[in-house]
Amino acid sequence: MPVMGGFAAAKELRQLRPEIPILFYSMHDGLQLIKEAKQAGARGFVSKSRISDTLLDALDALVVHHKTFFPDATND
Repeated sequence: MPVMGGFAAAKELRQLRPEIPILFYSMHDGLQLIKEAKQAGARGFVSKSRISDTLLDALDALVVHHKTFFPDATND
């Protein structure tokens, strides 16, 4: 992202429009990155390496059921 990073963009979007569910989609994964995404205001996280088995579940959770989607042990 040429102007600002994903974490900064998520924080700004969360302040401007808190009702919009933010889903991080990254080629990187790991507990630390997922924790940082949550701290930035994300309501979900999908790794590009697991897109085929997680993207639809993530979108369903965020958009239809208004829940969070973090496919690991960091779920609240």
